[in-house]
Amino acid sequence: MTINDYKLDQIAAEYAEEIWRDVDGDIDAATDQAHEYADGSEWVIYYHKAHELCQNCKTDNGEQLLEDVGPGENPTYDGLAVLIAYGELNARINHAIYKLAEEMEAA
Repeated sequence: MTINDYKLDQIAAEYAEEIWRDVDGDIDAATDQAHEYADGSEWVIYYHKAHELCQNCKTDNGEQLLEDVGPGENPTYDGLAVLIAYGELNARINHAIYKLAEEMEAA
């Protein structure tokens, strides 16, 4: 599967729904789990997938994370791609979680 913004949003939404069910509506626990889901995603742990995500998706959130935390002590091309992919996916999962929380509140 080639990744693009639409597919990445779908992945994030699926993760968010699974997280939301697991935490029974606890927003703090949900955002904690979002980190774990993003950190363990194939789009983050495999260099070639992280590069593909960076090349095919909007990565503003991931680049902001890189700016906020810095590139690390010995930055590598692969390491930067992983950090950007993680930041982007984590942000999208959290965005989907907040949408679910708003929908639950409105209902």
